[in-house]
This record gives sequence, structure tokens and C-alpha cells, in this order.
Amino acid sequence: MASITEIAKRANVSTMTVSNVINKKYQKVSSSTRERVEKVIEEMNYVPNLSARSLKSNNSKIIVFAIPQTIVDDPNKDSAFTNPFYGELINSIEFHLREKGYYLMFRFVNDDERLSSMVKTWSVDGVIVLGALEKELSTIFADIHVPLILIDTYIDSPEYDCITTEDEAGGRMATEYLLDHGYRKLGMVASSIGETGVAQKRYQGYRDALASRGMRFEESMLFEGFPSYEFGIEVASRIAKRKDEFDAMFVYSDLVAIGLINGLKNQGIRVPQDIAVIGFDGLFIGELCEPRLTTIKQDIGAKGQKAVELLVRKLNRDSEGVENIVLPVTIVERDSVV
Repeated sequence: MASITEIAKRANVSTMTVSNVINKKYQKVSSSTRERVEKVIEEMNYVPNLSARSLKSNNSKIIVFAIPQTIVDDPNKDSAFTNPFYGELINSIEFHLREKGYYLMFRFVNDDERLSSMVKTWSVDGVIVLGALEKELSTIFADIHVPLILIDTYIDSPEYDCITTEDEAGGRMATEYLLDHGYRKLGMVASSIGETGVAQKRYQGYRDALASRGMRFEESMLFEGFPSYEFGIEVASRIAKRKDEFDAMFVYSDLVAIGLINGLKNQGIRVPQDIAVIGFDGLFIGELCEPRLTTIKQDIGAKGQKAVELLVRKLNRDSEGVENIVLPVTIVERDSVV
């Protein structure tokens, strides 16, 4: 196989220039030189030795993206990717890491694991974590001595860099939207609100909106369960037994909301004529259900991009102190609310 020295000789450049092109340090190379070097690399079928590069530079260009799966008895652990939210976020993270010259390693983790072992074994450069609970930072994610970026994680600590969405404001926006459209018997569907996280924040927005309009919250209006399409179906069967008690539902995720809509239809309950439904996430599948889902939209692609950009700043030591980035939400009006 060709060496960097041979590539440099044929391209009539220095070995440092070839190294800069291979490592995507394009700011150090003119566009014409870069094109010439890349053409020679292709002609000579050069493939970088990542192991050797890692040993020499003390970095692997590997970034781990980890998602905790610690919900007790979650029946959907082996089918998590049925939720398109994961696909959209991973697509964004991988794309922007690739642009920066990094490689993505993905892992679901549980209570029995310590991610630090994986980080050491693979000489990982950095870690991105989605939806961690505070207690997991002292167990699963303890002793990680590389830059760590948290997504959708709410913790009472000044130590961690975080990317979040206006979850509480979005919950309030969804509830106010239903109230403004004349609905008064508003239920909510969420995963567990007992832990500080996305579901709890969106639930708090729902509670705040009711209180601001002088409306009383009833515990019987809240449905908690697993974050899945199947749970939406299950909630629909429970609502059908009490259908006169509801005229609208705020569902904390689009996937669950679509399950709820289809479940209600199976029970002979019309959406939105009998019960309106609003979701949260802005997933593309909201356009595909019938009726099309009205939802609070977060920019999932931007969330992945911001996480990568923040991680790279940390890796390059271009960021001083802790950064907390909060992304805005908007409402997407479709057909499941009238």
C-alpha cells in the first residue's frame, strides 16, 4: 500500500500537506492543492491506518453516542428504533461528525454497564449522551475523562455541557393552543414524570398553562407509561371507557400521539371531532397519519448539529467553561386539532 511519503512525492507537496488533507484540516491547504492530493490518494488507493494514527496522535477520531435504557421492565427495549426520533437525531450527529473527520460509535447502555470501560478500550475522543438521569451520571457515565456532551438531560449541576429544547415552554404552548381552541377537558399522556427529564418538563408546562387559566388539574387526567406507539394504543382503550371526561389530549411525543390517534379510531372515537390530539417532536411521521398530527416541533437536526459543534469546540479547546444551549420550539398546525 502507498505511503504518505509516496503520495507527497507524486503530488509534489510536503508530507505535512498530505497529512492535513487526510485529517481534513482543510483550512491549512488551498483548494487546488487539496484537490490534487485527493486525486493522488484515490489513484494510489491509499487507506489511512487508523490504529497507527491513533497511537501516534493519541486520538482515535471515534465519538460514542450513548442512550441509557434503564426503564425497569420496558417491553420495547429491543425495538427502540421504531421511534423515528432516534433515527433523525443519529443521522444528524453522524453527518456532522463525518464532516469534521470523526467516526460514530453507537451504544444503548443499561444499569449494569460503565461506559468508561468502552471509552478506554477504544481510545474514544468524546462522548454524546441522550436523555440521562442525574443518578446515571454517577454510575453509568462516571469516570469518563474525555469531553462529554449531554442531550435532553436535566441535572442540578454546573459541571456538564448540555443541549436541550424548550420542553417546558413547549408543553405550555401545546396546552394553551388547545385552550385557545375551546377545549376544556384536557388530558395528558407522558412517560414517567417522577424523574427530572423531558417528560417531566413538558408535563410542568401543561400544569402551568392550566393554572394560568384558573383550571384545576386532576390526577385522573394524566396517563403515564412507556414511550412507545403501543402505549398510545393502550391509553386509547382506557380513554374509551371514560370518553365523556375528555375533549383533548396533549401527548408528550409524536410516536405515542400517533398510537393514541389510531387507538381512538379503533374504539370508534373520532379525531379531532370527539377528542383532539396534539403531539410533541415534529417527526415526519406526523404527516403520514390520518388525521395529520398537530404538534410542537423541535429541530432535531439542529440538536444533533449543535451537539457535534459543541463537542468539537471542547476537543479543540475552543470553549471555556460550561455551555448550555436551549433550542426553540414552534407549533405545526395540521388536522388533529380543530
